[in-house]
Amino acid sequence: MQHRIQAARRRPQLATSNVGNVRKRPGVLLPLTVGIVAFLGFGWIWVAVESDMSLPTGTLMWALSELAFLLALVVPAVCLFFVIRALHIRKLHAREAIGPAGTGIAKASDLLWALSHGMLPQTESPGVIPTDATESVFVAAPIAFARHSQLQPSARRMLAAARARAGSTPGGAPVATDPVGSDWSQAVPSSVAASDRRILVLLPEELVEIPYSDITEVHSDSGHVVLRLRSGPPVLLSGTAAESLAVLAVWGSLGESALRRHPALAALRSRG
Repeated sequence: MQHRIQAARRRPQLATSNVGNVRKRPGVLLPLTVGIVAFLGFGWIWVAVESDMSLPTGTLMWALSELAFLLALVVPAVCLFFVIRALHIRKLHAREAIGPAGTGIAKASDLLWALSHGMLPQTESPGVIPTDATESVFVAAPIAFARHSQLQPSARRMLAAARARAGSTPGGAPVATDPVGSDWSQAVPSSVAASDRRILVLLPEELVEIPYSDITEVHSDSGHVVLRLRSGPPVLLSGTAAESLAVLAVWGSLGESALRRHPALAALRSRG
């Protein structure tokens, strides 16, 4: 008997959670119809009143004429805003209907598109990484983490070393033909969670916090991203989430407008 009561109590909760996952597509026909009707209706009233203004009229008729003229402009303008908004949301839903990108460049491209259009992507669980309850995590994935041996290396040597490190063996040792790769520490397997405020990297012995305000440069290549920091040596993040981290690093440190022009994201922008 108690088992049946508990099961009955759980059913409404499941139904409520499913309702929250269903997103309604905003309609276009209703605001479009209202806008057209308002423009024609209030416009006709304004014309009818104005045609009678040749006769002696009182303040009431003058106020009615002005109000009709104002509504004939304002109501269609508001309806046009909702039509454009509905079309924009439908475009986003149509893009998502193709199927959620799993990982890698496809996911980074979708992330870039959403943030470039002023839309926040779906959140993810940070897993075991401790985060603030007020921040939203957009990327959570395994990553390889490395630090540069110099505090402020030259960009040319830093990026050459990053490419050498990216071509290293799975164990993290640099390729023998690319000794410059040793400028980076040995890559440490770790977990990353990137939110709307910072990038958190959970190493075996510490939690590295990289606020977006601390990032001064972002360099991205296939499978890795290099972040130059104000408060420490550059860091190298390698893995399938590297391109997504580059998008968030540019967005968080430079703003939404930088997503359309930053050279580190040129390859993603070319994907459309």
